[in-house]
Order: sequence, then structure tokens, then C-alpha cells
Amino acid sequence: MTSELGHIPAPPQEHRAPPRQQIWTANQRRLKYIRKRDPNRDRPLSLNWRCDVKEIAALLELPPVRSAKGARVQAVIVADALLAAHYDPERRISYSRRNAWWHGARLYHDSDFSFYTVIPTIDGLIEAGILVDHDLRPAGLSSGIQSSYRPARWLADVGLPKLHHEVGELIRLKDADGKMTDYKDTKRVIRDRALLSKINLAVAEADIRIKSPDAVIEGDVVRFGKQAIYTTQKALYRVYKGSWTLGGRYYGAWWQSCPPRHRKFITINGQATVERDYSQIHPRLLYKMAGQTLNGDAYEVSGWHRDLGKIAFNMILNAQTLSRAQRALADALQGDMDAAKELIEDIKTKHPNVQEYFHTGIGMRLQNIDSEMCRSVLSELHRKSIIALPIHDSFIVAEEHEKALEKAMKTALDRSMPCKR
Repeated sequence: MTSELGHIPAPPQEHRAPPRQQIWTANQRRLKYIRKRDPNRDRPLSLNWRCDVKEIAALLELPPVRSAKGARVQAVIVADALLAAHYDPERRISYSRRNAWWHGARLYHDSDFSFYTVIPTIDGLIEAGILVDHDLRPAGLSSGIQSSYRPARWLADVGLPKLHHEVGELIRLKDADGKMTDYKDTKRVIRDRALLSKINLAVAEADIRIKSPDAVIEGDVVRFGKQAIYTTQKALYRVYKGSWTLGGRYYGAWWQSCPPRHRKFITINGQATVERDYSQIHPRLLYKMAGQTLNGDAYEVSGWHRDLGKIAFNMILNAQTLSRAQRALADALQGDMDAAKELIEDIKTKHPNVQEYFHTGIGMRLQNIDSEMCRSVLSELHRKSIIALPIHDSFIVAEEHEKALEKAMKTALDRSMPCKR
């Protein structure tokens, strides 16, 4: 019988577990911790739902508002809370009470949604008991932790209105602290926005569904246990992190949140699909950057589960310093700093030719390269009228377009590989 990934059968009772077995057992415990931590992490308030204001008002008694704008803002926040109450009631919804945050992010919101409309609306809904468990944070200097709340439990008994999701600005830029920031259009931004608009329009017109036997489908919502996916979220947007040469990956579409084992059940216009990915894309790009060739599996580190090797490898690419890499990995390993230091040193021993790039923050640069590869693939397939669903370093297409996808991916990889700096 084939064992599960990473499972090592227990030794006979008459023998003591060898040291190697003890290492694997510890690794399995760490992996379970990593996979289970932060299941209810806050999510940001979504102001992209569009709904009929009168329909929302007919569902429940709302606090009075002074204008049509106020009614629209209130309806969107209530719609977001209704969805949360039905499908994710324990997860907190976070938002900023800082005027500077709203001013810096004004490019990304409809003009109706501002500090002067959203904050009073939330306060009114909290006073009315529609939003509860309010964690109010100071509105002064940024602390890195936003105010948050939960939807009242009784909202789960209120019917859901008909909702439409609007993606908003397609090209987004975050500052060094991860906050959305305004920017001026360039020729490149205008070009990318135009391409993404065309791709989103084609995807919106396609019939994209998921037929997993484990999925519970309730209208536009697909549930996998406690996880809910909103299939109206079909539009993509790009997020750059710190500059136009960092990050740039595509986000926003529901299939990106779909559990990997269920993605094979996605259909496009009634056709079965295939998913193809770039194996070990960041290690391959990193080695190319160093003028070297990657041989073997970058994430296979002696004495460690491969999944831990992959997690650690990517952490030390993204961290700015060694100490930050060690702290981040120790947090992932249940606070075991010794294990974090040992794993990092083992990775360095395995990869001496690219050590100079570790814990330098190179990860965001590599993300920018793979995001440009993604843009190239999407552009080429769109030119051929092929719908492609991107998931960072992989793509889903109808089975009949598998060869076209593989060719586009190879071309993008050949063109985008970085030269030695």
C-alpha cells in the first residue's frame, strides 16, 4: 500500500526509532503546525461588491443615512458582512481608521468610499448591532494593526442579495510597508492595464465552473468545508510591491483560492482542463541570475521534509537580512530557532553557488520576473482566443489547448530568464 506524502511507517515496537525517524516525525509535526496556523486571519473589508440598495434595505432594519451616497456605502458594507456571516463568520474583517490611509488608497476605491463616508457608516452599524466584537485601534500613527470587527451571528439567518463583484483598479502599487499608494500612469502601466482589461473581458464572457464532488455549490458561492469561494470574482489585477520592478503578480480570481486538489475539476466552456506549472521557478531563475544551472531538486535538503525545504528556501529569498530569515522560519517551526538556523545552513550548504542572493530580498525581484512571464503567456494565448486561468507560476486551460500553453510557457521562460548581474 502506498503511504501518504512524507509518512514514514512506525518501526516495530521491539525497536527504538532511529535518529532519522525522529527527524521525520519532528518535521511532520512542524508541517501540520504550518498548514494549520492562522486559519482565521483577518481579511480586509471589501468595497467591491455591487448590489441593489433597496434590496439590502428590505432585508434588515438599517440605521438612517443622510444621502444616497451614504445609503450606497452602507449597502456595500452590509453586503460584505452578510457574506461573511453566511460563509466565514469567525474571521475578523479589518479596516483602517486613518485618514492618511484612505487618501493614499483613493485610486483603488470608488469616490463614494472615503474616510468621511466609510468610518461613520461602520460606527453606525456597530451601534446598531449589525457589526460586533469591534476591536478599535488608535486613528493616529500607523501601528501595522487595523481596527476590525465580525458580523453579528444573526446575519446568517438573513437572505443574501444579488451581488456583483467589481475588481476596481487593475494595476496596483504598494509602498515598502505594504500599503496601497497612489501613482502616475506611465506608458507601461497604460499598456498593461489595457491588456488586462481585454483578458478580463474574455474571461468574464467564458463559462468557468468547478465540478468537484466535494464542493457544495450555493448559487455563486462554492464551499469546500469551511472555505467559501465566490465565483463572481473572475477579474484579475496586478500588485507591485515597492516599485515597478518588484512583485507584479496577478491576483483576484476565484480559482486562485481554490484548494489545489480541486482545481482539476474546473471546466472552461464545458470542457475539461489541464494545469501546467513552472517547476521550481524561483530556484531556476536564481541560478540563471548567477550564471549557473540548477541540477536536481532545489528543495530536497537532507534530513528535512521537502515541503519544509521549499518553505525555508522561499523565506530566505524574501527576507532582507539573515536575522529576519531566521525569525520568520522559527515562527513557522513553532518557535524553534535552533531548527531554523540549522535548516538555513543546510540550504546554504546545498546551494553554495547562489548563497550571495540569500536573505537579500531578491524574492520580490524574482516575482517580478515570473509575473512578466505570466503576462507574456496570457498575452500570447489571448491573441489566439484561448482562455487561460493564471495561478502565479501555473496556468489552467481547456485540454485541447495544452500544447499551445506549453509552447507559450517555454517561450516566456526563454525570453524572461535573467542574465547574470
